[in-house]
Amino acid sequence: MKISPSATLQNLLRHYPSGGQFFLEALQNAEDTDRATHFCALLDLSTHPIEQIRPQQSVWRRRLQGPAILFYDNGGFRDKDWKSLQQIYNSSKKHSPSEVGKYGMGSRSFFHIGDILQIVSGSKYAILDPDERLSENGEYGEKLDFLADTFDGQRFVDAFPDECSPFHGLGHTMQEALNGTIIRVPLRAQQWAAESSFMPEAFTLERASHIFEDFAKAFSGPMALFLCRVSRLELFVRKEKLLRVASLELRPEPALPGKELVKVKEFLKKFETVEQLQEQLRQGTPTPEVLDIVRMEKITSPTDDKGQDFEEEVKEAKEEVKEAKEEVERAKKEVKEAKASGRTKESEVGGSSSRWLRFGRFFSLEEVSSPPEEVPFVCLALPLDGPCEGLAFAHLPLSIKTGLPVHVHAGFALEDNRRGMWRHAEDTDGSHRSWADWNEHIIGKVVPEVYADALTYLAQHEVMADADVFGLWPRLEAEKDGFQVVNKQLVALLANRLVLRSAGCSKMPVAPQEACFLETHTTHLEQLRADLQNLCEKAGRKVVNPPQHVVELLVHYKAIEKFDCLDAVRDILRLGSEEMPQELLSQILLALLHWAGKSFNSTQLEVLAELLRKVEWVPTPSGHVTIDQAFDPVAPLPDLHVVQQG
Repeated sequence: MKISPSATLQNLLRHYPSGGQFFLEALQNAEDTDRATHFCALLDLSTHPIEQIRPQQSVWRRRLQGPAILFYDNGGFRDKDWKSLQQIYNSSKKHSPSEVGKYGMGSRSFFHIGDILQIVSGSKYAILDPDERLSENGEYGEKLDFLADTFDGQRFVDAFPDECSPFHGLGHTMQEALNGTIIRVPLRAQQWAAESSFMPEAFTLERASHIFEDFAKAFSGPMALFLCRVSRLELFVRKEKLLRVASLELRPEPALPGKELVKVKEFLKKFETVEQLQEQLRQGTPTPEVLDIVRMEKITSPTDDKGQDFEEEVKEAKEEVKEAKEEVERAKKEVKEAKASGRTKESEVGGSSSRWLRFGRFFSLEEVSSPPEEVPFVCLALPLDGPCEGLAFAHLPLSIKTGLPVHVHAGFALEDNRRGMWRHAEDTDGSHRSWADWNEHIIGKVVPEVYADALTYLAQHEVMADADVFGLWPRLEAEKDGFQVVNKQLVALLANRLVLRSAGCSKMPVAPQEACFLETHTTHLEQLRADLQNLCEKAGRKVVNPPQHVVELLVHYKAIEKFDCLDAVRDILRLGSEEMPQELLSQILLALLHWAGKSFNSTQLEVLAELLRKVEWVPTPSGHVTIDQAFDPVAPLPDLHVVQQG
């Protein structure tokens, strides 16, 4: 088995993160099989028996029996996967547009954890061994068929049962072929870490537990939102018993025919390379669009393999389990309160459910001079149960917060460590410059276009309440460096779309550019807002009243007009008496006077005085009269009309 030498691994690992990124690499490997629907990760804290193992290189074989991290998927290896594993540096994924792991790091990242990888798939058992601790000179590993190969007339599991025992944690005994793949990575212990030629650094049990806990926390987030095949994810810890600490399941809801996210993957499989894909797109090949809804069901309550509460065991395996029950109770309380208040959003701890609209499409390459080997595709995930803290995705989440209330997946040109993307900077040149141009084009033009289309769709279809749709609009105060350009372009696109609704009785759709927002400057005027908006609509204004953060966004980018209550009164005084109840008019003008007494300048006071002289609004015993009729400045005090108190 030929794989890249340790020197290559040393260079790769030096530039690649050593945290929980390898969990995501394992998940993307499962997705890339295009067959796997189930993914598991297991932190095995057990030490397994060492008596009945193969005698060759027995010292190192015994070392493999200690704590390890295991990954499982039900996709299974095929010939091309074994070949890819053999040539771990020149990954066959590198130019495939339909696969997530296009950078080919994948299994190589596991060498941060340990010096040797153990793989079981079908009836094959392989070991990747860059430092040749177990394999013969120049082979860098070994591979056998544990069902067909015999050892002194015995099957592998009968001859060396202890060597098979570490795989029992995920339910495989090697008595039959495995329907899927298990990759096991024994932790690099402190006592022999210095012997590693490519990573002489221990991966301690404490470090493994900490990274696993961090991944378990992230597990309740949106990591699987843009996966097409893997729909069930589980995390386990094993000490004396196998304990499930978290699970997540994606359940697609009925979508418009041909609009499912999986159709994009099926389309991309038609092309062997990204270059072929891009050439076909330039020729106008029709592409699929995405408009579907997926429900994420999450369980983060610790259970044993029989599904029953098992707190005491978890305390030994994880430091935070003491709080698990309290989190579940808090989650139940939050869900109960949410339902009682009419909200649909549920907590993200304990047992919870959330619904997401996925909205995306391919984009034109006409405005991109030198596109990198990336798929020109953008897709948003919009939470239908309330806003989220938006992240950038390249199928799987990146450590980049966008400041948007939605998640953004795109074919970003990523840095080698997959933690950042190329952006414009003073020292960016060459290929890096073209990669940065690509990302700037996606963020500055394509994302706003897709975002605007998604908000327009939600505003015009009864997918969620208007108030919840507004929660998906970005906030000025949440803008992040590099993504604030989205807001400006988004507002420009929405300015002439029917994404708002009249605040008057008609409730008609209105575009921001033709709408206006009524400013009420006092409590009294705010209490009369609904009446003022109805009257202004009758007078011809298209008044809207979206949430404050939407108003601030539209005003900041000059996409909506604001007017105050003095302007509103000017409008509504043109209405006939049948449309303007006298009692309501009196209340409005008295509230206006209250505001005038606090903050009007001389010009505003003159305008108000002129209005008040023309309108019969002062209530008297004999009816409503103008202010001049109500008060005669030259009459003696006893002769003044008695003004009724409003």
